[in-house]
Amino acid sequence: MGEIVAAALVSHVPPLALPVNWRISPDGEDTDLIEGFERIRARLDEVEPDVFVIVDSHWFTTSEHVVAGAAHHRGVLTSEELPTVIKGVGFDYPGAAELGAACEQVGARRGNFHSVGNRPQIVNVTDEHLPHHYSTINVVKHLRRDERVLVTSVCQTAKPHNFMEFGATIREAIDLVDCRVAVLGSGAMSHRFHPFDKIVSPLSLSYKPHGISSKEAYEYDMRVLELWKEGRHADVLERYPDYMRFFPEAWFGHYLIMLGALGGADFKGAGRPMSRYENQVGTGNIHVWFEVAGTQ
Repeated sequence: MGEIVAAALVSHVPPLALPVNWRISPDGEDTDLIEGFERIRARLDEVEPDVFVIVDSHWFTTSEHVVAGAAHHRGVLTSEELPTVIKGVGFDYPGAAELGAACEQVGARRGNFHSVGNRPQIVNVTDEHLPHHYSTINVVKHLRRDERVLVTSVCQTAKPHNFMEFGATIREAIDLVDCRVAVLGSGAMSHRFHPFDKIVSPLSLSYKPHGISSKEAYEYDMRVLELWKEGRHADVLERYPDYMRFFPEAWFGHYLIMLGALGGADFKGAGRPMSRYENQVGTGNIHVWFEVAGTQ
């Protein structure tokens, strides 16, 4: 019944929560990620999703993959990471409860259980006190119109095949629910910060790529972007152990879960940059739209 109509890797960097006068870098530039969200929104308008599945690279779980399947999400966010920068941010948006429940059901049907205690590895949590992170709220703020939202965790003990299996489970759940889904992997590429003594230096705070943590990290990010442009996701997977030297955010779980939902190594959708590639205190950030069958 349901289908994936869009997919993108999107950045969620803290400046996206700030007014423009606070976002301007020491060298006088604003981030292009704001306009990049507008470019993605224009693409979304063409395919008309009614659900966002956001893979949140800041939401770490330990022994299970989790989807936040509450019927509604409402509250006020002060970031535990940056409480002086992101504070008192209100959010209020509908959840995708039916899809969340389907993810848990499909996970059980696919045999996703721990070997000890027969505990499920994929669970749907509807607790109203479940924390929210700016890695979701910034994306919702800049992209959502009236879509329902299902957020997924990144399990910190998972390996690439676990992430891909989780994505495949989400895809099978989508097939069972009447919905048009945009899968959004919320996170960075290389993700090594500058050290504390330099983290607020002009170089660190510049959006220009020369602020990335190392020349080698920048070059590897460029290599992955080129592979994406050619739809060579199998090659990205093959290079994953080498890429880990540059700490892609959350073990690249936000990309791997998204990729699993799109067909894994067999997916050949080209990745189109929707923003400039930018530095954020040493990390590499960009929006990339992936061509899904039936979309242009």
